[in-house]
Amino acid sequence: MSTTRLPASSLPASARSGRWLEGPSGSLYASWSSASLSFLFTGSKLDLSIGEQTERKDRLNGGTRMIAVITGATEDEALRKPESWKALDPEPSSMVSIFDGTKLLEKKFVQITLIDWASTFELDALVTDDSASITSLIPHESEKKLELLLVGDSISSTLARPVEEGGEPVPYGILNGFPLVAQRLLREDPYNIRVDLELVAYPGYNLVHPTESESEQGIRNGMEEAFFWDSPWSKNRLAGPSKLVPKAVLIELGTNDQFFGYTKERFGAALVNLVKSLRSWYKNSIEHVWLIPPFPDSDMDGKELQLSRATPTFIDLLKSQIGDEVSVKLCDLVEGLTTENTVDGVHPPLAVHEDLGKKLAEFIYNNV
Repeated sequence: MSTTRLPASSLPASARSGRWLEGPSGSLYASWSSASLSFLFTGSKLDLSIGEQTERKDRLNGGTRMIAVITGATEDEALRKPESWKALDPEPSSMVSIFDGTKLLEKKFVQITLIDWASTFELDALVTDDSASITSLIPHESEKKLELLLVGDSISSTLARPVEEGGEPVPYGILNGFPLVAQRLLREDPYNIRVDLELVAYPGYNLVHPTESESEQGIRNGMEEAFFWDSPWSKNRLAGPSKLVPKAVLIELGTNDQFFGYTKERFGAALVNLVKSLRSWYKNSIEHVWLIPPFPDSDMDGKELQLSRATPTFIDLLKSQIGDEVSVKLCDLVEGLTTENTVDGVHPPLAVHEDLGKKLAEFIYNNV
């Protein structure tokens, strides 16, 4: 069978979700998990040509695989059937077969997602049969649309803990986490909201960016600066935002800041700085800021939970600093949670991620 090689960057712009960067040869690569490519495929053969930059950066990721490939007759059908999803660990400069050329397919839904927070994934090209075509998704006319930005840490990243350390397998990485659970639920009745989600989250990250001396003591990076990096590893500042024009930003940070003992004053100042920077970055498209309080942490047992108690004051602080143009609300997903609802004292198991996703879907529905 003769084939055609399509550079990944030739995919329609609408196919990209999350942070994708273009390589000099026409490849696309991503380092922030949840970045995905979605399209409709007509043809018989579809292979992924994997780029040489593909790499697992951190082996201590609980065994989560790198990417998930989701296919189905329709987008709705495919997203409803996790049993048909495939999680893969592609090797650099390899080929991954999605459709083997034995059957002609008509407008088959395909989604490729970076599901591992600990990896960079590069797609060089799509290799298809010569008569194949790739087209954009067509949204349902009845669907509302929300462009949502989520900035978070290991909980939003769906960090998996090894089974031998009391954890459980997380078969589809970020797709099992509460943000993506909420995104899928919102597509269904009674919500019918298509959420275009960009997730920028990394385990161990604070909101507050540490000083040089704090970094030397082992305190991790802070999202008030790291948000604007092209990856958690290169730390190069992005030239500009992705195609997302967010109407709302959800901030799930503070659990690590509380552990490292940052004061409420310093956390509040960093929060104001981040929100103002995001509004400038996205040219004032943000109309809603939603703040999730710090999650329960067994390492804080018996210690002062200064940031948890101060969360309502951060809402007031943001309102006073950014004015009436933006609605600021508490999204209290942690209400009722204890360290008993975790696998290791802080990270939720899959069942709790499902519950958090339901709570988040309801919150979004009631606030947009």
